[in-house]
Amino acid sequence: MACLSAGFFYERSKLMTNPTEIEQQLAREANLFSARGSAGNQNRTRTYIVADFEYGYDRDRYNGYRTAEGTDAEKKIRWPFHRIAAASWCVMRFKQGSDAPEIEGPVVLSADDHSEKEMVSAFFDALDEEPGAVLVTWGGEHKDLAVLRRTAGELDLIMPGQLRDLSPISDRRIDLCGAVSIRTESVHLPEYAAACSIPAKPSPSKSIGDLVEKGKWEDVEEQVLADVMTTAIIMLRHLKSHGLIRCAIPACSLALANAATSANPDSEFLRRTFKPWAQLKDSTANYTCPIYRAA
Repeated sequence: MACLSAGFFYERSKLMTNPTEIEQQLAREANLFSARGSAGNQNRTRTYIVADFEYGYDRDRYNGYRTAEGTDAEKKIRWPFHRIAAASWCVMRFKQGSDAPEIEGPVVLSADDHSEKEMVSAFFDALDEEPGAVLVTWGGEHKDLAVLRRTAGELDLIMPGQLRDLSPISDRRIDLCGAVSIRTESVHLPEYAAACSIPAKPSPSKSIGDLVEKGKWEDVEEQVLADVMTTAIIMLRHLKSHGLIRCAIPACSLALANAATSANPDSEFLRRTFKPWAQLKDSTANYTCPIYRAA
């Protein structure tokens, strides 16, 4: 009995020391419980959040590490020294009986006018607002999630539920890179997209670091936005082929293109590449498209 009493007062003291954080945690868990409670309802909405990030190097801290470690230091600047320089995400809700998903975004943020903490906080808020949503990435389990978790710890942020499950196989996330490759070798996003005639990155993959360091933020934002759009199309095909959604892919692709162009009217990638591709796919569903890149 004494042990129970001690435990009770210890827990009570913890609640009293930081009530705001506890209240936020309880609210998140309540939202998640509510979302899971409707899982048996076949009419429920399936929500997916497709996300991508671009990075810059923290060279000052890396150089300090190399000085401290000397010849034992890693020659490559690995993910702990990667700082989020741009973020983009899109919310897609699929309702039974609807021909196309409800789409919000994509949101596009960059270090041009946002700090890393502001970008990550906004992304975490988007996930918290959809506690039942599945987070979809391309290769996120290999880097993005690690950087986000490190950032949360370093910047004193509370991670959303989708990031707390440490297992790479989670019903709260889909890493399409692993999902499409299974046990064969993993491939790059533009590589897979080219093989499937899906529009991809307007700039070569390895150029992004240089674009970040030169502060070419319009190009960086176009790149991260394009990655979300490409990943979203792959997601649509993946979900339908697995029987998780029922929709006409060309119509969904066009709905995505229209929503994205409305949210990002200045994007040349959307106007000149992605939307024309989606329009063509919608009008000629059996047409085999060439590989599209922004001019």
